[in-house]
Amino acid sequence: MRISPFLRASQLVMLSLLLIAGWATELRVMRWNIGRAIGANNPNDAQQPYVAKIWNYFRPDVILLHEVGGNTSGWNALNQESALDNFIRANLTYLGANPQRNVNYYLYVNRLSDGWISSAIVSRYPLVSATDVSIGSPNRGLTIGFVDVPGTNGVGFFGAHFKAGGYTTDAEKRQTNAEQARAHVNRWRYQNRRSAYLFGGDLNENEDPDLNSLYDIGALLPDGRVYNPISTVQSARLRDHVPTDGMGGKRTYKISSRNSDLDQRFDYLFTSADEPGRDRIRVLEARIFNTRRMSELPDGFEITDSQNASDHAPVFLRIQIDRWHTRPDGSGYWVPEPSSWLILLGLSGALLLKRRRSD
Repeated sequence: MRISPFLRASQLVMLSLLLIAGWATELRVMRWNIGRAIGANNPNDAQQPYVAKIWNYFRPDVILLHEVGGNTSGWNALNQESALDNFIRANLTYLGANPQRNVNYYLYVNRLSDGWISSAIVSRYPLVSATDVSIGSPNRGLTIGFVDVPGTNGVGFFGAHFKAGGYTTDAEKRQTNAEQARAHVNRWRYQNRRSAYLFGGDLNENEDPDLNSLYDIGALLPDGRVYNPISTVQSARLRDHVPTDGMGGKRTYKISSRNSDLDQRFDYLFTSADEPGRDRIRVLEARIFNTRRMSELPDGFEITDSQNASDHAPVFLRIQIDRWHTRPDGSGYWVPEPSSWLILLGLSGALLLKRRRSD
């Protein structure tokens, strides 16, 4: 291999870093309450072109959806799954021409529902397993998907939509949703000790000290439990990266024609914390997408596109997953192995020395 005489030491170091980065797996993940835009029971189908526009813009490898469904009762999971499938094939151009289910994408819609809406997961990579489990009233199901992401030990995805409302009974149900969700995430963690995981949801609450909560955080509920649904979920070893919009804001609800209507941070996308023995997630980008909060709109977008899509803004993460590799002696490391940095940097130095000697 002949090194150009113009290749400096800094360039060789950069080449080494790029090689290391190439060993890790990058993933685009989004979660979004789409406000009943897609469904089989009288959905808000006027929102669909805007949902498709934003979805195609981000090109997520995995997306967790909430409020899949419509405005009339009579929920049927298979009908909702068919409606979502039809939407994907007709609108998601980033999946290629005429995308086919179980080839170009995989999906699952919750079997649990309040009778109108539920949650779903859509992935470009195969779903090894997908199910949902009850997390309490009003018949809310926690989506659990295990995705076969190349270069990893598999990645777990959890999607939840907690009870809305500011009454005491709402807070009790929301805290139950959180406690049940945490229990299921922890159970999954112990059963899948090498896999990273993410949790996304419309949790209908915020614990940020600079925002107003729907119910007093830290207050005692009538049954004696402490009310803290967000930190309850996070205690399943989950990290909050606090995504922001184009103006540095973190509020995700409610998107409307007036920025002042943005008064809550209900939408979250957490990642698993670093834990030896488990694949590691590093966040490269964390965004809230709201066209009313951008100094410069992406090409082809209008300022009203977000509010026309949903009353919630989507949360997007671009992440890197470093795979955990176990040595024969039981120890291990995240790929790339730490010593790889020294090897490549040493190679850079050797190449630089060789160049200097040839000058």
